[in-house]
Amino acid sequence: MVTLPTALLAETPQRARLLIDPVGTKGAHVPRLVAPYFAGDGDGLTLHQYFDEDFVARFLNDAQAGRLVGTAAQPWYRDDRFGRFTNEPALRLPMHRSFYLACCEVQCAVPGATAFDPKKIRSAGLVVRRVPADGTPQRWMIAGGQPIGWCEGNIPGHDPDDVRRLTARGLLPQRFPEPPYSGEEVVPMRPLLVRVRDASGAERNRTLLWGYLPFGGSAREVPGAPLPQANGAEVADFGLEHAWPLGSRDARAWADADGLVTANGIATVGFVELLQTLVAQFRVNEAGDADNTGLRTLLGQLRFHTLEWRIVDDEALPQLVPVFGETVLDWITHSTPALVELFARIVRREAVAGTVALPDGKGGSRVDRLFIGEQQAADLRSLVVLRTARAQVRFDDGLPLPRYGQTDGDRFVAMPFVRWEDDCGCERVTWGPPSRVFRVASPLDPDAQRPTTVVLPSLDDFKRGAARGVAMLAPKSLADVLRKIAPGIDMKGDGPGNRSGACWSFSFSLPAITLCAMLMLMVVINMLNLFLGWLPWVFLALPRLCLKALKGK
Repeated sequence: MVTLPTALLAETPQRARLLIDPVGTKGAHVPRLVAPYFAGDGDGLTLHQYFDEDFVARFLNDAQAGRLVGTAAQPWYRDDRFGRFTNEPALRLPMHRSFYLACCEVQCAVPGATAFDPKKIRSAGLVVRRVPADGTPQRWMIAGGQPIGWCEGNIPGHDPDDVRRLTARGLLPQRFPEPPYSGEEVVPMRPLLVRVRDASGAERNRTLLWGYLPFGGSAREVPGAPLPQANGAEVADFGLEHAWPLGSRDARAWADADGLVTANGIATVGFVELLQTLVAQFRVNEAGDADNTGLRTLLGQLRFHTLEWRIVDDEALPQLVPVFGETVLDWITHSTPALVELFARIVRREAVAGTVALPDGKGGSRVDRLFIGEQQAADLRSLVVLRTARAQVRFDDGLPLPRYGQTDGDRFVAMPFVRWEDDCGCERVTWGPPSRVFRVASPLDPDAQRPTTVVLPSLDDFKRGAARGVAMLAPKSLADVLRKIAPGIDMKGDGPGNRSGACWSFSFSLPAITLCAMLMLMVVINMLNLFLGWLPWVFLALPRLCLKALKGK
C-alpha cells in the first residue's frame, strides 16, 4: 500500500483514496461472508426446506430460537435424491409446495470475528450458477432487462450489476429513472441480527443474511436458420418425407420421367404432398411472409404447359411444342380454397392422391402438364427443408426454454454477496462461500410430488347452487357455436353477444367437476372389474383343467 503524507491525504478525493488504499485507510469494518455458525463441515451457504406457505415466519422463528442446522444435517439432503442422477439432492419446485431459504453469516474481518453491523450493509443478494461436471461455471445473464440464458466465460469478482458497478465507480452518470437491469441475475437477501449462546454459555450477536431461493425463469434461444432467397442457391439436401423427386422418400437416380409431376391435370403423389405442405403449413400464397420468398421465387419460375402441333422454323412438318401458361405461384394464389377442399377430400378418403385432377381455381379441373428439371427439384427439396427449419425456429421462439433443466450437466450452486460502504464512503462488494451442489426436480417428477388433499363439497352445498369456479370469456363467433352445443335450447341464429363483438362468459364449477370426475372414475373401475375381474381365476383354473383332460385320456 502506498503511504502519503497526512496533509496530502486529506486533500485527496475519496475516489483517489480508494485507488490508493482499496481496503480503506483505517482497515476496519470490512465484512467477511462465511458459513453460518450452525453449519457443519463442508457447508457454505446453507439451504433450508419448508413445506408450507408460512416458510418466512417459520425460518425467522427458527433462527431466533437457534433451531437451524446445516444443509447436510437436514433429512431432505439425504432423502431427496431421486431421478436419473442421485449424486446430488434434487430441490423441489414451489408447485410441489416446497420452499427453500438460503442463509449465511457476515462477520467483521478482525480478530474475534465479531458480528458485522447490519446498518453498514447497503444491500445483499445471491446468485445461482450452473456448474457442469466437465465444464466451467455458467452465469444466468440479463441484458437490458431481458434474460439471455446461461453464459460461459471468466467470472469476475466485482458487482454482478453492471450499471450499478460502473455508476458507483463514477464511470457512468446517475440516471433517473434507472436503465433496465443488465448483468447476472440477483436474488435479494436481508440481514438478520440474532443473539445466540455458544458452548461455553456466553451470548454473542450474529449477523445472518437470508433470502428466498426461487426456481423460475426462462430464456428464448433463437437458432436463426438460414433461408435462401433466390433460385439456384447452393444448399444441402437434408431429405424430406415427400415422395421422389420432391422429397427423399423412395429416392433413386434421376430420370427424365421423374420431372413430369403433372400430366393431363393429374398430379403425382409427391406433388400433391408438396402442395399440402406449401398451402396448409407454409401458406405460400401469402405474399407478406418473408420466409416464403425463396419458395415463391422458384414457384414463380415453374409454368404449366400444354403440347400443341405447330410449325417451327419454317419446317414443312409440324412439331409437338410446349405452350406455356400460368405459373405455379399464380395458380396456388387463386386456387387456395379449391386446394384446401381437395386436401380435405383426400383426408376423408373420398379421393386418392395421384389419381385425382387438380382444380384450376375456376370451378373446373386442370388438363395441362407441369415439368420440372433435376436442378429445380433439388432446389425445391432444399428450400422446403430450410423453410421447415425456419418454421421450427418460429415455434421455438414462442416456447421459452426453462432456466433449470434435468440433464447431466444441470448442477447448480448458490453464492451470496454483500455490498458495503468502506471508510471512504465508496461501495464495495464481498462474496461468500457457495452452497453445496444441488439439482432441481422436474415439474412432473413422480418422486417430487407431494400428496394433495381435496375437500369435496357436501350435498347441502350443492343444493345452495353451483359454486363459482373458472370463467372463460369467449368472443361472439365462438360463443355462437358453444351455445348451440347445449341440447334442448332453442337459440337464435345470431347467438349471444352484440354487434360490437362483446364476449360471453362461460363458468365452470371446480368442485362439481372434481366430484363428477371422481364418480366417473369409480364407474370405470367397477366396469373393468366386472369384465376383467374373472380373468385371473381363468388362468389359475387352466392348469387344473388341462391335467383333468390328460388324465381322462
